Amino acid sequence: MSETVYPVAVIGGGASGMAAAIEAAGILGPGRVLLLERGQRAGRKLLATGNGRCNLSNRDLRAARYHGHDPGFVLPALERFPLEDTLAFFARMGLLTVEEEGGKLFPMPLQAAAVLDVLRLELDRRGVLLRTDTDAAALRPGKGGFSIVCRTPDGETVFRARKVVAACGGEASPGLGGCSCGYALFSALGHRVCPTLPAIVQLKADVSGVKGLSGSKFDAAVTLFAGGTKPCPIREERGELLFTDYGVSGPPVMQLSGHAARALEAGQAPFLSVAFLPDWDAGELRAVLFQRKKALSGRRLEDFMTGFLPKRLGQLALKMSGAAPLSRTGGTLTPEELGACARLLKDFRLRVTGTGGMKNAQVTQGGVLTGGFDPATLQSRKVPGLYACGEMLDIDGDCGGFNLQWAWSSGRLAGRSAAEAAG
Repeated sequence: MSETVYPVAVIGGGASGMAAAIEAAGILGPGRVLLLERGQRAGRKLLATGNGRCNLSNRDLRAARYHGHDPGFVLPALERFPLEDTLAFFARMGLLTVEEEGGKLFPMPLQAAAVLDVLRLELDRRGVLLRTDTDAAALRPGKGGFSIVCRTPDGETVFRARKVVAACGGEASPGLGGCSCGYALFSALGHRVCPTLPAIVQLKADVSGVKGLSGSKFDAAVTLFAGGTKPCPIREERGELLFTDYGVSGPPVMQLSGHAARALEAGQAPFLSVAFLPDWDAGELRAVLFQRKKALSGRRLEDFMTGFLPKRLGQLALKMSGAAPLSRTGGTLTPEELGACARLLKDFRLRVTGTGGMKNAQVTQGGVLTGGFDPATLQSRKVPGLYACGEMLDIDGDCGGFNLQWAWSSGRLAGRSAAEAAG
């Protein structure tokens, strides 16, 4: 019996891998695209995105939303398969979307399972051959295509394909299938792999002096600084900030975490500056505090901020400004104490000591360097017939749907390029 040689094989059944397989099968027809997934089910990580709601894209698509050695690498894929095309891609599968604040796009049922279900149904409809529990251990180019050596429950199995799309994902969230296996495949073929770090992850911080805020949430502006003796602002984000026992979390922290991880790796002593009242300038805030002193001169300091700030934050701000004990009355506050309190509420600093690590990260930054690929097709410049897409490459996006849009666009571009080349 002759050995089956598939026109296209896709390694990795995550978001980009499923998109690649669907796109390739749409060109080649049923039974001609093989999808290999190391886990027991395809798309498992997708279920955890967007807090289980799957923030599948964002209106604000541009290169500035992406990071890596060459963020502009994303543009050909995003231009070939832009947002409207992505929405149409899902609409053809029966999935409609809704838009929320910040241009974030979600499936109409607000369930990640709905996105995964329509992708699986489309894989079946297109006749994609899905093999789970199949871990690609080696990729060997040869005459007429590739041999893919896989570990399976039945032992070693070798698949043959004329073209291969690698969509192996990154190291983030190993509990949901994240791994470094793709880096090893490409490194063995001469591609360079840059160090990886966690992104979209919680930050550890020195909260020893603010234990009372653990579990509290505040709408705040958070600015990341780094640079040692002369720190410079890296980026500012605004949103719901959550204090925890280990540090801080919440949307603004998630957006800043990738930059913080890089600063930590470079030894740049990053810290966060929190403005608890971002819409107030320092002069307005100082004036309000002096007015409260006059109007509430007989009120004890433990209740001095009641009606203006959350109780625990108000008490902590006064303590850290030197206004102790809190059994004092508002009329005893000095100009220096009020000024210090105003400054603290506009610039409350937290030293970043670490991140939640790959275990808790949603995305990997770093990976296989994009310089080894043609951005117009995502084909390897070193190994003809080999394509790559998704998180495995040295591309990561901001929080808010940008990473999944890269998965859809890059996966479809790689799948289409491979299918067209396979003919």
